[in-house]
Amino acid sequence: MMSKRWTVGLGAVLLAAVFGPLGMGLAHAQQPIKIAFLSSLSGPFTPWGIQVRDGMKLAIAEINAAGGVGGRPIELIERDDRNNANEGVTAFKYLVEREGIVAAGGVISSDVGLAVSREAEALKVPVFLTMSGAHQILTKESRYTFRTCLPAAPMNMDYIAGLIKEKGYKRVGVIVADYAWGHAVRQSIEKVVTPMAGVRMQIEVAPVPERDFTPYLRKLQAMDPELLVAAGHPPGNVTITRQAIELGMKGQIIGSWYPTEFMVDRVGELMFGRFVDYSCVDFETAAYQNLAAKYHAATKRLLDNNALSGYAIVKMVAESIAKTKSTDPKVVATAIRTGRFQIDGHAWPLSYTEWGEMKEAAPILYTYEKGAPGKMNPGATWRPKVVYRSKTTQPYVPGE
Repeated sequence: MMSKRWTVGLGAVLLAAVFGPLGMGLAHAQQPIKIAFLSSLSGPFTPWGIQVRDGMKLAIAEINAAGGVGGRPIELIERDDRNNANEGVTAFKYLVEREGIVAAGGVISSDVGLAVSREAEALKVPVFLTMSGAHQILTKESRYTFRTCLPAAPMNMDYIAGLIKEKGYKRVGVIVADYAWGHAVRQSIEKVVTPMAGVRMQIEVAPVPERDFTPYLRKLQAMDPELLVAAGHPPGNVTITRQAIELGMKGQIIGSWYPTEFMVDRVGELMFGRFVDYSCVDFETAAYQNLAAKYHAATKRLLDNNALSGYAIVKMVAESIAKTKSTDPKVVATAIRTGRFQIDGHAWPLSYTEWGEMKEAAPILYTYEKGAPGKMNPGATWRPKVVYRSKTTQPYVPGE
């Protein structure tokens, strides 16, 4: 199996004196520390995967430009999971056993996340989830699997339930995909919305690769939903939104943490004021604006959830290695699990339960509007607008 490698700034030596030795001997001083991108570069989750990869590259560029970690550069090894659980497991095992990675991250699909997380626990090497929000992925025994942006499905549905209550919605339509995340969303939204007095909800299930949602939307159209929840069908967000508007449906549409810029590119101004989505990015902070400017300079794209997750993964691993002076994956996992990480632009600090759920998740709800975005996305004629800030949510406890 072949892996793509990506390294920046291999020439710097002076940070060995700044960070100190990592306890692995001078012979290893300049050997790269390997971190893997394991996510989708083909299939329906490609827009997510590209952003994650490039966020990881930005973090590596920053770290290596400053001399690396303990004088050692970080090397990114890329593998495409092809949105296939078996491919993901095979790739992860290869990365651990043949490449000697310290950690892997960027998983988008819940099916892939479920399979790879079990392998990570068996091999005792950390894996980081960018999306992959099915609540079955983490168990109380998980010690090597960590979320970075998207909370577990039950937590997400708590946010949506809060929105329904705040806006007083009485008719809610839902479309979910026929895979682990979609089923997790369905189970969770039924649990929190069904008991709401006076709220009527109708759920439709569509295949993951579905390209025409008109039949599902027509079934929902009869109830005239005030809120259309597309959160359970990530690949379908663009088509669901566009076709719902074309059918004359008037309700608000809520997405599935979809890549921000890709949504605008594929739907256009029709969705402005109609489509809202959650984010782990705080678009309004100076830290985000500055980081987004760097990202745009390198990629000509907007820094979104996925790019920030990739950036955070590398930063947390590097900080943990520097702190513990060890590249042992078990030591790194412990440092992640017991640490608290402030990542530029992230909407909340990253800290973890024993099983890898985020302790302080507080997603932001945003929409899109016309206007100059400034340095975060030069040349664009639109910008994200924060419309709601969630309160910190109790971490999901597996089995509850």
